[in-house]
Amino acid sequence: MVHFENGLPIQIEDRFVNPAICPRYMEQDFTGMTPNAYLTAIAPITRTEQIVEAVSPQPWERKLLGIRRNEPCLMIRRRTWSDTANVTTARLLYPGTRYRLEGIS
Repeated sequence: MVHFENGLPIQIEDRFVNPAICPRYMEQDFTGMTPNAYLTAIAPITRTEQIVEAVSPQPWERKLLGIRRNEPCLMIRRRTWSDTANVTTARLLYPGTRYRLEGIS
């Protein structure tokens, strides 16, 4: 899935959803609700794991994101759990010039 903001591609998302937890995931119309909102309603997140890396995108990823050959990307690998069940595994790829990772505590 490619996410856009103001017509500009900002993220490629590869998400694998546990069908035992969310059996009707593929039947959803996500034009009115985000996949994340749906998943959170079905299986509230109790734990996450996130790994952040700087990567060089593949040619097909550069094409989808509309970026130059030498532009780096930020990749986040994320897994989520609801209680003891792994709900999702995702790979999120962002153009380095269109994304900033920020944490506030």
